[in-house]
Amino acid sequence: MKDRIYTIPVNEAFDKHSECPLCTLAKKLEDEAVEYAIGAAMMEPDYRVLSNEKGYCNKHFGLMYKKPNKLSLALVLETHLDELKSELKTIKDAAGIAMTEKTSIFCRKKNDGVFGALSLMKSTLSSCVVCEKIHSTMERYVRVLFWMWENDDEFKMKMKMSKGFCLEHFVVLLENAKIHLGSKKYKEFCVMLCEKEENELNRVAQDVHNFTLKFDYRNHSSEWGNEKDGPLRGVEKIAGYIIKDSK
Repeated sequence: MKDRIYTIPVNEAFDKHSECPLCTLAKKLEDEAVEYAIGAAMMEPDYRVLSNEKGYCNKHFGLMYKKPNKLSLALVLETHLDELKSELKTIKDAAGIAMTEKTSIFCRKKNDGVFGALSLMKSTLSSCVVCEKIHSTMERYVRVLFWMWENDDEFKMKMKMSKGFCLEHFVVLLENAKIHLGSKKYKEFCVMLCEKEENELNRVAQDVHNFTLKFDYRNHSSEWGNEKDGPLRGVEKIAGYIIKDSK
C-alpha cells in the first residue's frame, strides 16, 4: 500500500529493526521536542506560557541541560522559576493564615490551607511539556498502527518480521487492540503479538546467556557474536530504550 503522510513515521520506525519500533518512534519525538523546547519555542509565546506553567521532568531537564545552548535553558528556567516562586508564596501565605487563626496548618479539607496550596505545586512538579507531547502523539501512532495492520498486508508482514516490542509497549498494544480492532481481528492480533513477543524474548534471553558464557575462561578466545550487546538489548526489551553513553 502506498504510504500516506500519517503512516510514514510508523513504517520508518519498523524499518530500523530495533528491539521496539514504538520506542524508536518515542525517541524521535523526544529528540524533536527537547530540541524545540530550547530552540524555536523561544519565539512561541503560547508555548512559553505552557512551559512556564508545567515545566519539565527530571529526565527532560537533563536532556535540555546536555544541549550546548545554555542561554535558552536559562531563559526557560528564569520564567519557570517565577511561576514556582508564585506558587511558593501561595503556600507561605496559607501557612501564615493558619498561624494567625490558630488552626491546623494543613486543615481537614484537601482544598483548604497549606494542603490546598501545596497541591498546585505538586501538580506543576509532576507535569512535563515534553512527556505530554510524546504521550499524545504516541496515542495517534498506536491508532495508525492498528489501521495499517488491518488494511496494509505489507505492513502486517513487516510487523510479523520485526523484533517485537519492549514489554511496556507490548502491554500498550494488547490493551488498545480491543479498542481499535473488531472481535475476529482482535483475536488474530493478540495471538500473533504474543507468539512474536515470546520468540523475541527467547532470542534476547539466549543472547544474554551467551554473553555470560563469554566470561568463562574456556570461551575467552572465541569470537563475539550477537551476544556482544545482549545486556543492552535485554534492558531495552524489558524497559524500553535507554540513553547510551555518547563516548
